[in-house]
Amino acid sequence: MAAMLKRKFAVVKLWPGLKAAEDECIARLKLTARSLGLECLEVDPFACLVDPPHTRLTQSDIDFVLNLHFETPKGYDIFSFVALWNPLQFYHDWGYRKFTRHLLTHDDFLSCDSAWADDHIWRSLANDPMRDGPFFRLYHTLSEPLLDPTTGEDKLFYAGINWERAGKKPGRYQALLKLLDQCGALRIYGPREYLGVRVWEGYRNYSGPVPFDGVSIVRLIHKAGVSLVLSSEAHQQSELMSCRLFESLAAGAIIICNENALARRWFGDTLLYIDTTLAAQETFAQVRSHLDWIKSEPAKAQQLAKSAQEIFLKRFTLDRCLESIYAGLAARKETLASLYRPRRPEERIHAFFLIPEFQPEVLEHHIDSYLAQQNVAIDSHLVMDRGDWDRFGSRVEARLLELAAPMAVDTLEYFERRPDGSVMRRRPLGRIISDLIDRALEGDYVCIIAPNEVLFSDHLGSLLRTLQEREDAGAAWSDMLLLQTTEGKECADLSDAPQPRRGWCDNKPIGFGRFLFRVSAFRPNLRTVLPYLDLLVMHLLAGCGQLVPTRRCTLIHDGQNPFQKQCFEARANEERELLIDYAPTLFEKDSYSTGRAEHIEAHALLLDRMEPAEKERLAVELAHSIPLPAILAKLGFGLYRLWLRSMKSLSRARS
Repeated sequence: MAAMLKRKFAVVKLWPGLKAAEDECIARLKLTARSLGLECLEVDPFACLVDPPHTRLTQSDIDFVLNLHFETPKGYDIFSFVALWNPLQFYHDWGYRKFTRHLLTHDDFLSCDSAWADDHIWRSLANDPMRDGPFFRLYHTLSEPLLDPTTGEDKLFYAGINWERAGKKPGRYQALLKLLDQCGALRIYGPREYLGVRVWEGYRNYSGPVPFDGVSIVRLIHKAGVSLVLSSEAHQQSELMSCRLFESLAAGAIIICNENALARRWFGDTLLYIDTTLAAQETFAQVRSHLDWIKSEPAKAQQLAKSAQEIFLKRFTLDRCLESIYAGLAARKETLASLYRPRRPEERIHAFFLIPEFQPEVLEHHIDSYLAQQNVAIDSHLVMDRGDWDRFGSRVEARLLELAAPMAVDTLEYFERRPDGSVMRRRPLGRIISDLIDRALEGDYVCIIAPNEVLFSDHLGSLLRTLQEREDAGAAWSDMLLLQTTEGKECADLSDAPQPRRGWCDNKPIGFGRFLFRVSAFRPNLRTVLPYLDLLVMHLLAGCGQLVPTRRCTLIHDGQNPFQKQCFEARANEERELLIDYAPTLFEKDSYSTGRAEHIEAHALLLDRMEPAEKERLAVELAHSIPLPAILAKLGFGLYRLWLRSMKSLSRARS
């Protein structure tokens, strides 16, 4: 039975210290939600409230989280939408693989009628029977205020950040805007400064900033009467329109826009078109011709605005979008859940939650991860050190008695101790996990969750469904988020796909709980190598069988946790040799690199062989891998895109 909807949702605010178009969209979402009896909350990428008390929201608080941008992956255990509002070219410019993977961490996708954007998702999910493509629609739109069609003051309204100027480059359509500014036909609005640069300096008709309140810009467009709506080349290619079109439609203004297939398809001749691929003087002449016609035929011009607004009201208002989403939300969630729900939920999973050293917060994370799991039969075990159990066992027992579902406690020696009980040394993880596997041999599946890992509610269920679909596979794996803290602020990035046969990297762990192992696929002689491993335990277990992905991101792994760091103290080179002894065809030396020097030499050779375009793409990926404050990252990526465009233009000119 579907859970009752709470009539609350959240929207992710990515750049708290920077005003952007997303802020206007968020303001409109909040206004429209209120008019529909909904509540819209602003959260960060981990679903923590932006405003005090900064509480982290859960599934019990809201119906879904909405992402308006591809910059961050899903970082919370709540149903998640991502709006497909960005042109395909942005992915190529900023890092295609990285940000496509970000999109796929979300549960569902909101179309805005761009075949380019929608097909990007359909392509990526073409061979994945456990996922589905876009279903609902959400446009860069609004539902209020709605103002009567007008010719206003017959002035041409234009608004933008003009962020290219922050990179010391010409602004978008600068030559055209300068001509319009000189003739006095234009009113320009936007921020006075962006990243410390006066981006509209030199324009006589710059009229100041507009509050990001969801309504002010509509009233200013209405007052002007005519709106200049210019799509970027990337938006034109992907048949996407910015929010400026919908603001102008709500304002009842006559719209002059450059050619865009979406505008033509839905609004036809109710808009006035210009060709911005022509020389600026020719485009300027087209705009002047439209303005002259509006002045000479105000009644006909106003009728155009009325006809365009009627189309907008029938299909594109934000309240229609939100009402449609809420009307079908419960059914949609059930449809998507059925795609990854286990076919045989009675098959039992032994889930071992490791607590090498007792910490109350780790206990609570493990309890939350266990209780959250849906549609699976779990034999859940807290695995504690015997010394810790002697000290804290009564506290743990009391906590477990409060749970609605039973959770057993297994004790073993994480440490070798002296007769007086003091610790001599930590036992290798391989010995711990070898003992746990012995205890699970009568079960169907095993999952081992480290103390620095948190599971989403669909984690074990989607892993189990994947193994049930692939009887030949020995283990299934999920994507995971690597959590880092930089300058006191949490950030997360998607981990690489695990490659257990190819070695290790100290800042890219392959994880523990992301794997679900089929017990029957374990080799009978694992005990000859497993107890002697520490760092490479999961490399052995995952590397000895066929691996299959869920293609879902359902686990968070804290890469800076002390547990993770202590694993790196292990003697990796020695452990590699043991793996090669045990399974030489799987862990052979050539593919299982034995040192950083060899990595560097091999990578240098690859760089020498790369084409310039490949090196450019690699540079972008490297830039995205470095944790930076959002404002610096946004500026850096903007500068890169400007540089890339200039290089492409130079290349075309030379050819």
